[in-house]
Amino acid sequence: MKAGNVLGRGAAAALCLALVSGCGLLPTNDAGASPSAGASPAVAAGGDASPGPGAAKGPVRQATIDGWKVYTDPDRVLSFEIPADWVVQRQVKPSQPSDNGLHLDIRDSSGKLAAELHTRLKLPKDTCSAGGVTELRVLLSEPAKVPAVASADTVDPVFVYRTLLGYKYFGSYGLTDKPAGNGFQACTVENTVNGPKSVGTYSFGTAVRNGTPAPGEKTGLLDKYGLIAEAERFLTTKHFKTVQQVIMTLQISGDAPA
Repeated sequence: MKAGNVLGRGAAAALCLALVSGCGLLPTNDAGASPSAGASPAVAAGGDASPGPGAAKGPVRQATIDGWKVYTDPDRVLSFEIPADWVVQRQVKPSQPSDNGLHLDIRDSSGKLAAELHTRLKLPKDTCSAGGVTELRVLLSEPAKVPAVASADTVDPVFVYRTLLGYKYFGSYGLTDKPAGNGFQACTVENTVNGPKSVGTYSFGTAVRNGTPAPGEKTGLLDKYGLIAEAERFLTTKHFKTVQQVIMTLQISGDAPA
């Protein structure tokens, strides 16, 4: 396989005080959206148009998709575009292990979790036994213009949708530079990219690792299908196409501090 008007600061602060609670919505650079009703609470706001001390001084980008806005992290290390009625939130408790990384939830207009972004990931070594190998389907693989540090074990970055067969078909999508198994069978698939020092190993998608959970085991963000045709139909939906666009707009500063 060769194959990613917010309220003015004074008004936002007044609103936070009025609610007597922490504001979890991370501001974006473009005006436009308020948080969706279904969005879960998060820790203090972290995205901002102003860089922190010692941060990279790159320009704040503009949205390239009409009606969308741009999220940029406080240090301007990374940015991506989202629809005006979507929100970005800092995770209260990071769902993935990292070395002081950035952990974000991206939610659609209904509050549904559409993707997660993680940087500086520190994942345990993946193991695979002969009995753990199962059918792998690569339903979508498109080149992604995202920063990556190549090695002997990586491929050029791609945006992929892959499924593994367990008691159901379990699917996940995101950016990766990691090949899976022999292309037809695998134990797990990994949706991560080896990035520059500013982000380290990063992930932008659903499951960081896609395996085959046992019946009764939590499946997290994995999609579940009884038939592979159901997964193929999902790829034609507006929701999926929008999420793919969001992920493919990711930009990472090349000279950001490590």
